[in-house]
Amino acid sequence: VWFIVGACVLALVILALTVTILRFNQLSMARSLCDEAKRQLLVELRGRHALVPAYIGTLQQITTRDLSSVELALASAQRAPFGPRGAAAENALTRTIDEAAQLPSQISDRAIAADSSLAMQTGPREELDTTIALLHGQLNVLAERILAGARIYNTNVDLYHRQRERAVSRLFKNVFKAREPFTETDQERSSAEAEPQDQFGASNRTGSAGS
Repeated sequence: VWFIVGACVLALVILALTVTILRFNQLSMARSLCDEAKRQLLVELRGRHALVPAYIGTLQQITTRDLSSVELALASAQRAPFGPRGAAAENALTRTIDEAAQLPSQISDRAIAADSSLAMQTGPREELDTTIALLHGQLNVLAERILAGARIYNTNVDLYHRQRERAVSRLFKNVFKAREPFTETDQERSSAEAEPQDQFGASNRTGSAGS
């Protein structure tokens, strides 16, 4: 009888140990998937950040209009922490990039002569328009990649957090820390939209928020 009881206890201990190790490995794999998705997302974010200055510089060749809203949005996106604030900053950067892309079509021929006489000496307007369109297209492609990367990352984070909430997984909560989703919240959106106005005030009411 004692032998049977001992065997049962040993079997339960082995089972519990196996379940614990299995859960630990599952958490480790889920965390690794989150970290890899974040790494890939950061690559896309940095790629876009590196391209925006060339976009701004090309726009400045055809207009003297203030592009500080784009510069501010870029600076905000670069310094924003990864997470909801970062997502809000990136969304704001996307909006300012798209708004700046409308400038060439808004400039009349007379305004071009007044604003860009020096720039027109370096090349025809058509070439600059084409360059701006190409840069904007590349930025749009990167924006789509960022959205796709954010969806993959957020899906992995959601699965990881579900794993953390399971009974055995709670033993390892101090080892497997939570991960912030890369999703803009209403609070972060409001904060991002208010930031440029706070910094520029009445002199730049049209500037959009830093991303």
